[in-house]
Amino acid sequence: MNNGNCSNCKAYNKSAFGNCEVSFITKNISDHNISLTFQKGQDIYLENSLVKGVFCLKKGKVKVYKTCDGRCLTIGLATDGDLLGFTSLFDGGKYINSARCLEDSVICFIPEKNFKKLLSINTDLLLELLKRSSVENYRLSNIISSLKCKNTLGRVAITLSDIAEKFGTDENGFFTLTLTRRDISEMSGTTTESAIRILNDLKKENVISFQNNRIKILDSVKLRKYHSN
Repeated sequence: MNNGNCSNCKAYNKSAFGNCEVSFITKNISDHNISLTFQKGQDIYLENSLVKGVFCLKKGKVKVYKTCDGRCLTIGLATDGDLLGFTSLFDGGKYINSARCLEDSVICFIPEKNFKKLLSINTDLLLELLKRSSVENYRLSNIISSLKCKNTLGRVAITLSDIAEKFGTDENGFFTLTLTRRDISEMSGTTTESAIRILNDLKKENVISFQNNRIKILDSVKLRKYHSN
């Protein structure tokens, strides 16, 4: 655990701070933020716990989720440069969701007091966060619509496309993120059994292939056609 230095962060330009002069950000928060290492499967923060600050993902992959009746529903995916927990700063003092690492990750924690001070003196950052909040609200409304209006095949197809877009693929075309069938079910709002069945059906149709928990999209055009189901 040590102070995170924004000036040498490879994810800086992708982050919410990217439009701000790095010298300004470094001056105002680098002495206060803390670089933390999380292991795969470890929670960064939990829903309804007290907000203590925000988390900037320096390197890694994270899912944002909510729990209901013992079930987990993934409502967002985050990677290098993404900011976690900032929407909770102005919503009653408790985190409105949870965040868990999908792989070993390095994350910078910025205390609430210092982050709010930064917003008060930098309108560019404030506007960027408002923009990201709007995008997030739009995305969440699409998730709600998908859960209500689309069948299981449509939701799984959208999930696979979203993962490929968010995290990319390796040189062999497989997702850079290793996912279990349970992960897919939580991201698509279905049961593990249904996710397994649909993934097997998509494999038979040569839309995807997989090796253990590594997934590859073979026919992205056909996969997108299932989005409307």
